[in-house]
Amino acid sequence: MKFCCPRCRREQEIIGDTKPKCLICDVSMVQATNSYKGLWMSPRFVISRMKLLIEKYGYQDATTNGRFKKEREAWTSGMYALGLSEMQNREWWVEIETVEQTPDTRLHYMDQSSGRNCIQTQSIEIVDWEEHVDDPTKVIKQKCQRAYPPHFCLLMLARNGKNLDVELLTQEVLRHKVPFGEIWITGCLAEGLMTMARIVPNAFRFDFETARSLEKLKEQGDIMQKLKRGTSTEAQELGFVYLPLP
Repeated sequence: MKFCCPRCRREQEIIGDTKPKCLICDVSMVQATNSYKGLWMSPRFVISRMKLLIEKYGYQDATTNGRFKKEREAWTSGMYALGLSEMQNREWWVEIETVEQTPDTRLHYMDQSSGRNCIQTQSIEIVDWEEHVDDPTKVIKQKCQRAYPPHFCLLMLARNGKNLDVELLTQEVLRHKVPFGEIWITGCLAEGLMTMARIVPNAFRFDFETARSLEKLKEQGDIMQKLKRGTSTEAQELGFVYLPLP
């Protein structure tokens, strides 16, 4: 089994010992968690995880290999969640769907406006606007031909660097039947600068600096987990969780 030291982050394959201690730090090591099921991950965590994936496997493999699809979807959702956190001053969390076909991810935040904890969730369906596609309307139309619940959000990652007329695209898309409650497009404007453009239900754009936005979330934990009903809080931070890279 794989273990990791929570202090020095040394990883080790250990056989025959279920509670090993780090040989360097003399602290109990943490056994690997091999599934994303039920884990709420911070934007910082999933964005950093994709960076580690690129460092390990190279940019081309990390961004195209089907083996890393969930990590890419988590990164896209994480960037979107980072922008929402910047706009709304809320702590958003990313959850990867591991059982059902849809949605790809879910975003959560804890709403305390009523005086008690209430989990607000957005279901995200993700699609890429690839380099060889000139018109994003084609991609959106293809997704809109399928039946989705009206509370779903379509999140498109622009990977081609093409300019986008948000107002014009909104007008074009709204001429057709749209099953999604919201449609957003996110992409990189320049190094360290991201944009989010909403085209459904109306046109809106928001740009943000990733480093600055991530710095604001430095106090947010890495991973949370929803608790059973009847507990005093709806979710709790898990502390150090060892999630080995694929």
